[in-house]
Amino acid sequence: MLLRKLLVMNLALAGVISLNVHADELDTLQFRVGQTWQYDSNIFRLSDAVSGPRSDHFGVTTLGAKIDKSYGLQRFELDVNANRYTYKNFSTLDFTAVNYAAAWRWSLTPSFYGNFTTDRQEYTDNTANFLNQNQNQDQLNRRTDRLTLLDAEYAVDGPWRIVGGVFERSSSNSQPLTFEGDSKIRGVEAGARYVFASDSSLAYRLKQGSGEYPNRILSSVFASDFKDREHEFKLLWPITGKTTIQSRLSYFDRKHEGLEVRDFSGFIGQLEATWKPTGKTSINGGIARDLGDYQTNNISYYQGNRFFIAPTWKPTEKTSLKFRYDHGVRNYRGPLTGFVSTDRRDTTNLSVLGFEWNVIRSLKLTTSVFSDRRKSNESGADYKSHGINFSVLASF
Repeated sequence: MLLRKLLVMNLALAGVISLNVHADELDTLQFRVGQTWQYDSNIFRLSDAVSGPRSDHFGVTTLGAKIDKSYGLQRFELDVNANRYTYKNFSTLDFTAVNYAAAWRWSLTPSFYGNFTTDRQEYTDNTANFLNQNQNQDQLNRRTDRLTLLDAEYAVDGPWRIVGGVFERSSSNSQPLTFEGDSKIRGVEAGARYVFASDSSLAYRLKQGSGEYPNRILSSVFASDFKDREHEFKLLWPITGKTTIQSRLSYFDRKHEGLEVRDFSGFIGQLEATWKPTGKTSINGGIARDLGDYQTNNISYYQGNRFFIAPTWKPTEKTSLKFRYDHGVRNYRGPLTGFVSTDRRDTTNLSVLGFEWNVIRSLKLTTSVFSDRRKSNESGADYKSHGINFSVLASF
């Protein structure tokens, strides 16, 4: 399922409330030590209709290391982080996440090259929904995403490239009963890419995969296996030295073995632009179309549209002021035979204002404030939260 890293809203609420601050490039081997303090007014993303304590202060202690080394045509990368989460009021939520990203940027010849990558990201998915609809302090969900990919590209002649690869992708939850449940898929992809003289490129890939829903309690209304097919087009267009456009448009189709009523398909994609009007200012923004699995008796999948904008201003070489706003609408479709559609519709709004200061080359301070809201026509699915965090990260 796509966009999980962004629907992390990438790095816990779209990377915006980031607890993993990346250091500047220093040496081939780097070590990191960091500490984050954060206040969240609604840890469990509970509706106002639900009574009980919900706010907390928590800290995240980070230890990490990074290796980036080239040998001839080969390049090896490894980035590992261990993050210890400690809550003041809800100590039962304490946990340690070990995340990593490893890559071998291989090349047999200057015309035949590719990537072998694997990564693991564990994060607090505090917007998760549960089958029993009784969210409480024991149900803060942790989601773990894994992806392993081996791809290759061959420059045939002039601007043409042949591309292909194999992949394995999985998502798992710490809570057993979530509507967006565990999944695992293995597949292959193949296609072509055309590189223009302006460094623009247009690529097409056909992706096919076979998957399963691990740990699912099977019944006549829940399938165990599925097959995916995706026709994907990607465009990279550096219009000028200050403006770049990236876009992805796909037609995605998922079919479930023996339970066709759960099938869904449609267009997905993202159009994103980056504009740098001055040396101190940049603006990133775009629109996206999402489609994903979400299973109850009344729902089989969701469709969503999102809009985001993220300007950055650097008043000095060592400081930057960042803002991000995400607005999304998600509709839920696909009732089972005999059940009436809920016509559920969610509207989300996320705003984050952050400030970064590189005190010295190896020391960074970061602070941000955020507001996170969801409105829904389904009872108990709405929530609102706000908070603030402060981070210190040292690299050596």
